[in-house]
Amino acid sequence: MIKILMSDFKHYHKVNGEKVTNELDNSNGIVNQIKNSLNGNNAILFIASSPDDKEKIELYTKLLFEGLKLSGISFNEYLVLDSSTVDNAQEYIDKANMIFLSGGDTYIQNEFFKKIHLREKLENFNGLIIGQSAGAINMADDVFNSPEEMEKSEPEFFQGLGLTNINIEPHFILDDSNFDESEKYQRNAILSESNNRIIYGQCNGSHILIDNDGNVSIYGETYLISNGQISLACENGYNKEITSCKKL
Repeated sequence: MIKILMSDFKHYHKVNGEKVTNELDNSNGIVNQIKNSLNGNNAILFIASSPDDKEKIELYTKLLFEGLKLSGISFNEYLVLDSSTVDNAQEYIDKANMIFLSGGDTYIQNEFFKKIHLREKLENFNGLIIGQSAGAINMADDVFNSPEEMEKSEPEFFQGLGLTNINIEPHFILDDSNFDESEKYQRNAILSESNNRIIYGQCNGSHILIDNDGNVSIYGETYLISNGQISLACENGYNKEITSCKKL
């Protein structure tokens, strides 16, 4: 299994408030890596984060599938796993060459994953699995879900899919000078938890790739958060013949 943890494909932009599809951002080589990692193009499986939100699922699957096609990545079949298709979960996983774990609410997504026993169903999966934002957070064995609200409305720690021991903080912004109180609270929680584990602050457009041999590489602007300190782990600006920036 090849695994990619990422913040954002940057595969759409807004025009008059509407989301419009564009090609995936390949500035850090992710499109090339996806093409090289696929063991076929039979099917892609989109696994939702909010399994009952049909309108959101329809929008984001459309944006993803169209963005992939514009980037030269297409499949014979496009599958969606949500609350209406849970009975087909294992069948869809067995068909898929690529599985995409959607962004969204990390805890709600985690509860859905547990309900459908996704951790167990992925044990024999041998394709490419990509987690975006919440999906990437939930790929970890021991999940740290940084609080986005000061009221601590969701648990901060729970079991994930066990696909990696890497914890990321997606959509990371280094400069906190314009943070509001909730953002400051979240940053302080991340710094505090970094005394217990390493966290990778992942800016949009960056990603972490784990190959079939377990080699792990960072691509794009990413920060190492450890023992209450933040340091640069990787910068942007690599060409298509991209080499790993930093081994974990």
